[in-house]
Amino acid sequence: MDTHQAGIAGRPGRVAMLSLHTSPLAQAGIGDAGGLNVYVNALSAALAAQGVEVDLVTTDLDGPDRADRVTELEDGRRIHVLPVAHTCQQDKNRLLECLDDLARRAVLSLVSTGTGRVDVLHSHYWISGLAGLQMAEELNAELVHTMHTIGQVKQELDARLWEDPRRHAAETKIAEAAAALTANTSGDAADLVRVFGVPQERVVEVRPGVDVDIFHPPQGADPRIGPLDGRPLRLTFAGRLQEHKGPHVAVSAVAELGRMHPQQPVELTVAGRQSGPDALDVRQLADREGIAHRVRFVDPLPHPDLAELFRRSDAVLVPSRSESFGLVALEALACGTPVLAHDVGGLSELVTHRRTGRLVSDLNPHSWAEQMNWLVIHRRAWARYSETAASQASGHSWSDTAEAALRAYCAAVPALCG
Repeated sequence: MDTHQAGIAGRPGRVAMLSLHTSPLAQAGIGDAGGLNVYVNALSAALAAQGVEVDLVTTDLDGPDRADRVTELEDGRRIHVLPVAHTCQQDKNRLLECLDDLARRAVLSLVSTGTGRVDVLHSHYWISGLAGLQMAEELNAELVHTMHTIGQVKQELDARLWEDPRRHAAETKIAEAAAALTANTSGDAADLVRVFGVPQERVVEVRPGVDVDIFHPPQGADPRIGPLDGRPLRLTFAGRLQEHKGPHVAVSAVAELGRMHPQQPVELTVAGRQSGPDALDVRQLADREGIAHRVRFVDPLPHPDLAELFRRSDAVLVPSRSESFGLVALEALACGTPVLAHDVGGLSELVTHRRTGRLVSDLNPHSWAEQMNWLVIHRRAWARYSETAASQASGHSWSDTAEAALRAYCAAVPALCG
């Protein structure tokens, strides 16, 4: 490709990020919105703060009759919103039927705005990656891609999980064509090399960050420290209510703990909504388990409210079948809240067993109940976990994530960075 003019301080001058199946500004926990949304929004904001011109490209599934529109956010980022035809709205995979049209319109929108050419096109998730292949050619830009999750890896860990049969071929095509791939963790990087056979030098680790101005321990003395003295053990699950995320494991484990130690009161807060083809009716499960009075259900929370919930919790539960990273776990740790997590994927790297929380080797509710009970008994250890968790999480900033992303962009287009 042609040599690009270097951006500010030898960095890309303009980066366009694609997130077609879900808006980066959407509330995590609703519909398909989750950690990917938080990642794209926070990373793009951090890049903009470092002087990079950033465009976000997404779709509008609610307004097919509206015109394409561009809005400038307060921090200077532009978001390009492309309405989607009714025939492509039933679920995210139906977007494939409109992908050529969306890619064409996205290129037109990017060309008609901004100060110059797009240096790097950064796509997120496989649907956006397919559009990115087409757009990169038309824009004469290099493609950097983040899988976020790899379909084959998810099915290796959860054989019952349905994935679109087109996904693996699409991800293989993207991996072969992208100038650089980013990975959330070292394990994620190893999976990219193993599954797609890409050279290690084309994979750059770009770990997600956390906003420590929002996610931080309680101010002053932490009221959670010390013996419970009859107060409830307060637990939280935050995420989409689908089988893959494991809210049913959390509910059944609380019921099991109640049977093991009926004298110990327990409260579980479930923050999220049903989502996807494997959605669960967790309220019904709590009724069947006889613990409806112990479970509080709330809608997905904006970050300041979520942080407050974490600071009131003795532990946050992450019983996902697989996670490429586990942003909820990092946000909880930053609040000084130990995490009980399934020992899988990015969670295995993020949660340090017996230092910032407990890693559970399986999804048997009894195993999780035993770890919950451990937190009841070992309150001094809980305090050490809390302190270490906050300290370690504070090292994950979105500014650092942006610097790592810039290294990926420079790897993709060496001429940008000298």
